Amino acid sequence: MIFLASSVDIGIIGLTHNLVMSFINWQGAVLVMWHYQNKYPKHSQAFVRILLEFVVMCLFILGLVTFNHWLASVLYNVPCRWSSIPKSMVFNLVITLFIGAFYESRYLFERWQESVIETQKLRRQTTQSQLEVLKNQVNPHFLFNSLNTLLTLIPEDKKTAQKFTRKLEVVYRYILQHQNQELTTVAREFEFIKAYLFLQQIRFGDNLKVQMLVEKDYLQHQIVPLSLQMLVENAIKHNVISSARPLYLNIITKSNHLIVRNNLQLKKVTSGMRENSTHIGLKNIKDRYAFFTQQPVTIQPKVATFEVRLPLLEQPISNKSVAESLAPLLS
Repeated sequence: MIFLASSVDIGIIGLTHNLVMSFINWQGAVLVMWHYQNKYPKHSQAFVRILLEFVVMCLFILGLVTFNHWLASVLYNVPCRWSSIPKSMVFNLVITLFIGAFYESRYLFERWQESVIETQKLRRQTTQSQLEVLKNQVNPHFLFNSLNTLLTLIPEDKKTAQKFTRKLEVVYRYILQHQNQELTTVAREFEFIKAYLFLQQIRFGDNLKVQMLVEKDYLQHQIVPLSLQMLVENAIKHNVISSARPLYLNIITKSNHLIVRNNLQLKKVTSGMRENSTHIGLKNIKDRYAFFTQQPVTIQPKVATFEVRLPLLEQPISNKSVAESLAPLLS
């Protein structure tokens, strides 16, 4: 290597050598950060992510410094000073940790910005969903049908008419009290749906057959308010209900889910209108559940039945703020 005879050449080689090694050091740190940020992206995994980044960076710096000392001895034709490796490693590790701290801080800041945007987005969606729920639940058709049924009952069966009035009051009181609540218990929702189904069964008689089975272990689990009623209303609204073709409605709890299932006997209406109406209601439920959990609302349409599974939430988070409620989504 005759080019090393010139001090200018040595200077150029040394500068190039230092630049290349610095670039490798920088890119190596960035790649380590990128790998573990993708592998452990959640906020709850930050400790594991940073610990692994530190350990891998230490091993990377040890290998890089050792290789650098060997390469320097070859390039400059000087004995390798292995004793200086610890000092070089500490120096390079400090620099690498500064690089890592910068990229990790930037990553956490970007995640925080995303969480703020997601929070605002979900707030808007929830507000819109709540307004849509109220609009759908205080349904003029439902109220009109209920009042017609009541007018029919009063002269024929005053006792049933009084009970009907009390149940109607329970339904609308629940709607008004829970329209702005994030979650409610299965027990409360079932008390409400019993009152709602009583009104519907007075209207449809034996043509609407309902079976409800709720395990006691699930009574204090959490559910999105009025979601069960929306599914029941959806089944009644879109299916034929008659003595020849009764509607069978099953509501059960199983495997941490509330399952609503009905036989399919769809009314003859425009397909697009039915799909649009059904999808809006189901999307409403999905959006509201996404606010609290990553567990999906499962929709299972079959040839003869239609089934929806709502996840039951164990954690009592109904009184938490929006930001706290978003933690499972954003962590």
